[in-house]
Amino acid sequence: MNGFLIAARTLHFSAAVSLTGAFAFVCLIASPAFRAAGAQLADAAALRRRLGWLCWASLVLLIVAGAAWFAGVASEISGKPLGATLSQGVWAVVLIRTRFGEDWLLRLALCVLLALCLAGRPFPRLRVSRVATWAGFLLGALVLATLAWAGHGAADPGASGNAHLVADILHLLAAGVWLGALVPLSLLLAETRSAGDRRSILVARGATARFSAMAVASVGTLVISGVVNTWFLAGTVPALVGTEYGRLLLLKLGLFAAMLLIAAVNLLRLSPRLADLTSAGAPRTIAQLQRNALFEAGLGLGVLAVVGILGTLPPGSHTQPRWPFPIRVEVAAAPVASQALLAVLAAVLCVGAITAVAAAAAGRYRCASIAAGGLALCLAVGWITLSSSVKPAYPTSFYAPTEPYAADSIVRGAELYATNCAVCHGAGGHGDGPAAAGLPVRPADLTEVHLFAHKLGDLFWWVGHGYPNGAMPGFASAMNPSQRWDVINFLLARAAGVQTREVGLQVTAAAAYPLPDFAFDKDGGQETLRRITQRGPVLLVLFGPSVPVNRLQELAQEQPRFRVARLTVLAIRLAGPREASEEARVPSLAVGVSPEVIATLSLFRAPADGNETELMLDRNGNVRARWARNAPGGLPPPETLAAAAARVAQIPLAPLSRSGHVH
Repeated sequence: MNGFLIAARTLHFSAAVSLTGAFAFVCLIASPAFRAAGAQLADAAALRRRLGWLCWASLVLLIVAGAAWFAGVASEISGKPLGATLSQGVWAVVLIRTRFGEDWLLRLALCVLLALCLAGRPFPRLRVSRVATWAGFLLGALVLATLAWAGHGAADPGASGNAHLVADILHLLAAGVWLGALVPLSLLLAETRSAGDRRSILVARGATARFSAMAVASVGTLVISGVVNTWFLAGTVPALVGTEYGRLLLLKLGLFAAMLLIAAVNLLRLSPRLADLTSAGAPRTIAQLQRNALFEAGLGLGVLAVVGILGTLPPGSHTQPRWPFPIRVEVAAAPVASQALLAVLAAVLCVGAITAVAAAAAGRYRCASIAAGGLALCLAVGWITLSSSVKPAYPTSFYAPTEPYAADSIVRGAELYATNCAVCHGAGGHGDGPAAAGLPVRPADLTEVHLFAHKLGDLFWWVGHGYPNGAMPGFASAMNPSQRWDVINFLLARAAGVQTREVGLQVTAAAAYPLPDFAFDKDGGQETLRRITQRGPVLLVLFGPSVPVNRLQELAQEQPRFRVARLTVLAIRLAGPREASEEARVPSLAVGVSPEVIATLSLFRAPADGNETELMLDRNGNVRARWARNAPGGLPPPETLAAAAARVAQIPLAPLSRSGHVH
């Protein structure tokens, strides 16, 4: 079915592009070019007839391929074979009750109106012909625009989804007026070449000049909208090179670059030769322009075929990118001065690449060689600058966790760790397990800060395939991918709990350690820590075995002050039996949690803390300050908490990860 859908999508997109481009060519290029030469397009009967046949063929293909695409989607939605979908009336349900069916009906209605416009064009000397042509152009553009709702952009909610959808629409329209006008341009050039007179050369010159202007505007729109779409659909280099979607997107960009190269040759080398209308080489130049237009159209068809495939795949940002190289470059880890130099080099590279291509297209090979030399120099300087940021990489280095960093996952990971890892790394993770003494390399201490310096994808690879020095075996046969992520979440939570004990009493904006997400019951409903922290700072009061009634009542009385600082207080009992008499005196700050949450939060308490530990969390869920009953300074007064919360509220939310979500 995928092959059927890809073919139907490719033909449908191609027909829509061809139809829109043909109308755009007549309105914006051919008619003005003939008028400028003192002629009328209606006088070129053969060209007008061929353009009419091209429009009718494109319209028929648009309807037939659209029907095939609709049938294939209806079959996928219903889960029934294509024949059953058509014979059992499933198609009618999809047509009426789905967004895809509504969009298809709209395109069908536009196609009917397009047929009426084409029927009005055979009257060349009546005003209705010009009105019908412009109406056809508008309707064809609308058909192209509606295809955006069949893409990934229409599935994104909110303002970002609207921006993505607008970029999709502009991308389609720009492709339609550029790619779709290539075949009509070749037909016009063939017509003028066969005539060979001065007026025909003048028409060819005017048409190529107008087409070049339209192509430049279209290419600019394609580049800008393409960057926006790539950001939403891939967003990262790993997603581009490490996913099937990303590699196809790179293939599309390669075909687009080849089209730009041909277009540059036409614009900078061939078109200027038509300036001399008396030149004996004008027919040969027109023939070269015609041939190049057909080459561009062929490459454009390849681009549309790639688009047909991309629509059947999940975006690169929604799949795990498998890194194909043994190294990676961490630009963010480079010094600020090096990053600034790299930004300058990147700008110079862009300018140099454009200069080299333009010079080569214009036949100025010496200038192109100098620009290419400059590019090589920039690349060499960039590589030297980045050499210290080159790190080993693994196929899973850029994987995103499929299990959230949350209490349930951490409890499962603790059980898996005890079964598979504790024998070497020890029950506490300090590398002192029963088997550690007999190993040639001492197991790593998994509670130290170095754990957070590794990429999660690297940890995933080591758990599954072993550490590169051979001291640690892989556990891919013992743990499935989800279980490996559970173990990694447990390791991170335990290390964060140990390192958090060193967090001071004062809030800083330095790197902080994350507290796992968890669910809790409050006021008859359920909330999660992640949703609460996104609203503002959170003071997490962990206590047990006895209930600190006086402290909780003090915090409850200060709620008006805390609300000004946007501070939420959550009190959680981690140890000790339930005492009904004490719990009746506890204010509403106390919340109920599951045993899994208690086990997870216990990692963030130290034996020396006494009955109470208080953690100040920022909006990212990171621990920014820590107080304990038995620690020096004890528990802070409410005014100190309010001031700390005000400082924590100034710490910005972490930027949205471009790794997206993974299915």
